[in-house]
Amino acid sequence: MNKTALLALCLSSHASWAGSGSEEATWQYTVQAGDTLWSFAAKHLISPTYVPKLQQQNGIANPYRLTPGSQLAVPYSWTRQNESSVTIEALSGAVNVQDADGQPLKAAPGLHLQAGSRISTGKDAMLKLRMADGSMLQLWSNSKLTLGKQVFYPTTGAIQSQNRLDHGSASNAVVPRQLMPNRYQIYTPSAVTTVRGTEFRVRSLNDQDTAAEVLHGKVNLAADGEELDIPAGFGGRSGGKQSVALPKAPTLDGVITVSPFNPPLLEWHKQNGEAGYQLALADAQTQQQLYNRSTEMARFYPELPQNGRYLLTIRARNAQGIEGYDASRGFTLAASPLPPLIFSDAKRTSQRAQTLWVGSSASPEHPAWLQVARDPAFADIWYQGRLEQDAFALNLPDKGKWYWRLASLDDKNQPGPYGNTQELRIKAWYEMGLPGDRKLQSRRYPVAKARYTLQLARPDEPGRIIWQQGADEPAWSLLRMPSGRFVVTILVDGDGGYHAEERYPALLLP
Repeated sequence: MNKTALLALCLSSHASWAGSGSEEATWQYTVQAGDTLWSFAAKHLISPTYVPKLQQQNGIANPYRLTPGSQLAVPYSWTRQNESSVTIEALSGAVNVQDADGQPLKAAPGLHLQAGSRISTGKDAMLKLRMADGSMLQLWSNSKLTLGKQVFYPTTGAIQSQNRLDHGSASNAVVPRQLMPNRYQIYTPSAVTTVRGTEFRVRSLNDQDTAAEVLHGKVNLAADGEELDIPAGFGGRSGGKQSVALPKAPTLDGVITVSPFNPPLLEWHKQNGEAGYQLALADAQTQQQLYNRSTEMARFYPELPQNGRYLLTIRARNAQGIEGYDASRGFTLAASPLPPLIFSDAKRTSQRAQTLWVGSSASPEHPAWLQVARDPAFADIWYQGRLEQDAFALNLPDKGKWYWRLASLDDKNQPGPYGNTQELRIKAWYEMGLPGDRKLQSRRYPVAKARYTLQLARPDEPGRIIWQQGADEPAWSLLRMPSGRFVVTILVDGDGGYHAEERYPALLLP
C-alpha cells in the first residue's frame, strides 16, 4: 500500500470522525496508452475546467502527451462522485436502527441506510451491510455502529465509506479495486483503521483499546499519533509497536457430528497458545445466526430450537487478545421426540419366564418404537414394532441375554433418539434373586458429574412443582412418589455449566 496516500487518508483519533481532512487525499492514477489530460477529465472528473489545475499539480508540460505508466495525483474531491447508501443484506436477533434524526427504522433486508444512521445489536444478534460496490460489513452481537460519509465513484466503481464503531466487533470484506482503490475507514474511540481492499476485523474493546486482525490485504491502524501497518495474517492493538501472527484455526476433530441431546455437547481440543475463543452458531439451512459468544473454555452447550443441521464457527484468541482464523464444523441435532420414560426393576434384570415385560409412558397420543435384539449394538434385531400402550408383553424364543430399547415416534412415524439400552437375562428358576424396587427411569446424559432432578406437577397447574427429587442416576423409586397423573420434568446438570430440561406429557403414576 502507498504509505503517503495511506497517511493522507488517516485522521488523528482526536479529530472529528467525519473530518473534512480526508478530502485532501489523492488518487494515484496510472496513465494508460492513449490517455490525455482532456480524455481523463472527460471520463473521470467533475468538469474539464480541472484540467489546468491537474496539469499544474502534476507538472505536466503538454496535456495532450502523457507517458504510459507514469502517475497522476488526482484529488478525490475533483472526481465524479455520488452520495450513496448502505443496504441491509441480512440480520438476526435484536437489531435496532435509527436514522440520522434519531427516528426508529424497521430493520429488514433491503432497507437502505443513509449517512448518520445508528445501529445497535443485542445479545447473539448479527447485521450484515452491503456497500454500493459490494463490499460487506458484518456487525456482531452487542455492538454499536454509526454510518458516516458514503460516496460512490461511478466511473471506477470505487467507494468511500467512513463508519464509527463505538463498541463491539465488525468484520469487513472490502472489494479490491485496481483502477481507483476504495477508501474504507473504521473509526473507534481509540483508533482509525484504513484499508484499500482487504478482509479484516475491527474490535472496539473500550475507549482506549482497539484490535484489528487482517485476513487478506493490509490495514493501517492509527491511534494517538502512532501508526501500525498490519499485513495479512497478523493482528495488532492500538498503541502497539508491532503486529503479531494470527492464531491458527482451532482443531475441531473432537466436535460431534450428530447429537441426540439438546443442548448438544460441543467440545473441542484446546491447543497451546489458545487463551479463549469467539464462536458463532447458525442454522445451516436458513443461515440464521443463533449464537455469537466469547468463551475461555473449549466447550459450548447451546440450547437449540429444533432438530436440524447447524454450523459451528470458532476462532481462537491468544494471550494478547488477538483473534485468528475461523474453523467451521457442521453437526446434526436429532434430539426429539424424547425417548419414553420406562417403568423398570432397577435391580432385577433376570427372570425365569421367557416373557419380556415393557412398562413405559407410551400411549396412543405418544406412540413408541420398540427394538429387541441379541446384541447390545442392535446389529441383530429379533423384533421391532410400534407401542401405543404403557404395558406390553412379548414372548421370547429362548433363554440367555436379551437387549431392548425404546424411542418415541414423531408425527411422521419416524423414531427419535433411543433411550438407555435395557438388558434382560432369562435364567433357570433356582438362579433367581428377589425382585427389586420399581423405578421410573429416563436416559443418561454423557456429561461429567451429571445430576438428575425429577419434578412432578399437576396437569392443571404445570408451573407449580408438588414433588421433586435429585439423583446421581436417572432412576427414581415409585414407592416414594405420589400417585396420580402428573406432568414430568427432568432437569440435567453437569460439569462446565451444562443444563438440559426434558419435559414429558402427563403420565399416570401407580
